[in-house]
This record gives sequence, structure tokens and C-alpha cells, in this order.
Amino acid sequence: MQNFAELHLKPETLARYGLPDIPYPIPAADLKSALLDNGDLPLAAMLLGLQQRSRDGEAEWQQLEPAMDRLAELLAPDDARDVISAAGDHWWLEVGPVDLGGQLVTIQRGDALIAAITARDDGRLRVAVFHPLDAKSAEYLIGLGQVPHPEHGVCMRENNWEYALDCSAGNGNYYAADRGEAYLSYWEKGLGISWDGPMCPSGVSSWTSSPGPPPA
Repeated sequence: MQNFAELHLKPETLARYGLPDIPYPIPAADLKSALLDNGDLPLAAMLLGLQQRSRDGEAEWQQLEPAMDRLAELLAPDDARDVISAAGDHWWLEVGPVDLGGQLVTIQRGDALIAAITARDDGRLRVAVFHPLDAKSAEYLIGLGQVPHPEHGVCMRENNWEYALDCSAGNGNYYAADRGEAYLSYWEKGLGISWDGPMCPSGVSSWTSSPGPPPA
């Protein structure tokens, strides 16, 4: 198991990077490297540590979101395009606006919408993200977005969308939701709409709104 250390930043460092004053869990090896590398913060390792900490169902994950948001801003290049792609060696996703009134697979925690996923014309996936991704949510997206095999598709499903539908129907989602972890849901008629009508009288905004900063 990887050893983590907690990084506590000085007020001037917090101000320099615009980070909230919380402990940042990072792998011990990255902390040693940071101390030797002219004091530059290991931003990617700090974000990874918060993603791992926030995946647990009992974690106060919403209080970690401002720090995760800021670290993502520091790490990601500015890009004004509405639609971009995110990819690794074995996965690919299109990132852009999603129609929340259409057919969706969602990643949720409680009633909070973490990400909404829909199908492209080619069966690959487009995702819109509404909250910083904890480690489990990120793993969902990477797994669902895996590059299809030329003969066997995606885990023996025709394409990524069919695989996402299959995963959203698994019983494990019920147990994950009960533990307070991220889980998958399927909405055939749009977010918050069941066969009997709307499940969320206050509207979509209550699902997608980000929480405010943690109390001082």
C-alpha cells in the first residue's frame, strides 16, 4: 500500500497558489521530491491525494472540492473550446455540453450529479462534469471510455454506450450509493425523470449546483 504524508502549506504559499488551508495528502515519495525540487509544489500528486481521500463514502468530499477545483485549474491549460477530448493510452472521451433532458448515464453521489454521460453517433461517449472527480468517479470514466477492441467491442458489448448502459444496471450501484460512494444511474427520459414523472420537484439545478466553500 502506498504511504501518504500530509502536506501543510504556509500562508504565503497558500496565497501564492490560491489554495484553501487544508492538509494535502500526497505520496511520501512525491513529498521528498518536492522538497528537493526548489520547493515547487507537486500539484498533480496533491490532486491525486485529494481524489483518493474523497472516494470513501464517509469522506467529507464536498469540503475538499474547492481545493480540487483550484488544483485542476493550476494543472490544466486554458482552453476556450466548447468540446475537447480527454484520452489515455487505452481510453478516450469527448468532453462537452450534454443534454440533461435526453437519455443519460450519470455518475452521482447522493443527489449530487458528478458527471453526465451520453452517446455520440459512433457509440463512443461524451461527458459533462459538474463536480471535481473523486478517484472512483475518475475510474468509472476511464473504464467506460476504454478504446473498443476491433472484434470484441467493449467488454463484449457493441460499443462504449452499450457498455455504460450495462454497467449502470449492476446491483453494485445500489450498494455503492448506500455507502455514500459514487455510483452509476440510467435515466431514459432525462435527469430526474422516472416512468411516473419527475423525481426532483426543485428541478435540474438542485442536482448540478456545486456546493459553496466549506465553513471557516
